[in-house]
Amino acid sequence: MKYLYTAEDCPKCETLKEKYRADGIRFVERNAERIKQPEDDIDREALVQASMQNMELPVEVDA
Repeated sequence: MKYLYTAEDCPKCETLKEKYRADGIRFVERNAERIKQPEDDIDREALVQASMQNMELPVEVDA
């Protein structure tokens, strides 16, 4: 399962969501605010991924 961390008014986020839908890729969308205070292991992995990409959205996590 893919987890996608997004924010409102994020063109890159919308583009990636549209691509996933067009390609039939299932994903769970999460608010990027969760990265600031991780609630579970997936959020913690998202924090690591976000750090590696200079905190730019969207952030993708495979779980």
